[in-house]
Amino acid sequence: MHIAVACAFITDPEGRPLIVEPNYRDGWLFVGGLVDRGESPHEGCAREIKEEIGLDLPVGDLLVVDWVARGDRLDMPLTFYLFDGGVIEDPATIKLQEEELSRFEFLSPDDAIGLLADFNRPRVPLALEARRIGRTIYQPTHVGAA
Repeated sequence: MHIAVACAFITDPEGRPLIVEPNYRDGWLFVGGLVDRGESPHEGCAREIKEEIGLDLPVGDLLVVDWVARGDRLDMPLTFYLFDGGVIEDPATIKLQEEELSRFEFLSPDDAIGLLADFNRPRVPLALEARRIGRTIYQPTHVGAA
């Protein structure tokens, strides 16, 4: 069996990444989650954006793809997809899914890295670089993830 996780790299107009604090685990995360059966990663990302922050954002290009041999919570391999979720001009439009999320922040890349769960930290500079160069970056990881 294999698991797919699809997340969105969303920023504010200043280029600060959006991260969310889950109420069910340690470490902040990108908006996103597990891809449902029968769903593509792109569709899963769009669904998760709507569920978690209440917005219908267009899901853009794939920025980062990361294969992990074995997740820290799921004892099976997974593929992590980080799509470009664009820019949110007005944070007041965000409506958090309170069942799963405590709060959100737009932070400088360094500050976001400081709060993110370990497995997500390397994905911030990779996503910024992928946006800059206009192509997907593949980064295999060999320890816990998702």
